[in-house]
Amino acid sequence: MLHYDCYYTAGITHKVCEDFVTQGDNPTPFIVLSDGCSASEHSEIGAKILTHTSKYLLANATDWPLDYLPFGQQLIDKALSITEQLELSPSVLDATVMLGFLHQNNIMVYVYGDGCILLKDNADNIRTIEIAFTHNAPYYLTYWIDEQRGQEYACCEANPLLLIDSVNGQSEPKSFETQLAFSFPLNQFKMVAIASDGAAQCIDTRKSAKLPLDQVATDLLAFQELSEEFVQSHTKNTLEQYAKQGIFAADDLSIGVFVN
Repeated sequence: MLHYDCYYTAGITHKVCEDFVTQGDNPTPFIVLSDGCSASEHSEIGAKILTHTSKYLLANATDWPLDYLPFGQQLIDKALSITEQLELSPSVLDATVMLGFLHQNNIMVYVYGDGCILLKDNADNIRTIEIAFTHNAPYYLTYWIDEQRGQEYACCEANPLLLIDSVNGQSEPKSFETQLAFSFPLNQFKMVAIASDGAAQCIDTRKSAKLPLDQVATDLLAFQELSEEFVQSHTKNTLEQYAKQGIFAADDLSIGVFVN
């Protein structure tokens, strides 16, 4: 049986939470999260538009699953039409998107921007994959639809993308246009989680250092039970325990977990 749940919360450095996450089961179990850009005004609205638009596209898909590029294009086109109707700037959609969904006994993960993938295999080994950009500027879907902004982004650095894999090590710098599509077989992994980059921004104030992502993953995936809101309950409790140790999520944190 597949259990899944999600949760999001503001980081201690943010007055407004710019992360959002939602889930559903039509046409297949899925979780989608978005992390708005702090430098773009009202990106918290964009994060909600992108996640709910993803949910709408999945529920109304006539050909599923869509590949990485067609889904991303449909998502940003539909989200842009919504912002136009609301007379909002397209820049509100400057936000990452991470989509995880069940397909043929695999959890597929599409990443548009940055974020973290947290895994626990059948032997209870933890594995993490951090998707990061060297200049800390994720390649948002909004760059797909604005030629000028896309060209400006390309001029900054051609290969800013890094995959930091706790098992396979850090990749060579990759093109920002690299398709970030992953597949994790459920017969190998008992837990597959997607999380915003806030998972890699938990600060131990007593040591003035970041908590290693593998430690955060170990703690966030240490579920004692699988109730209806198991991710929400456990994440809240973990962050409360962190706070007692002087550890705080500096950035907003959103997470969704599939447990087989």
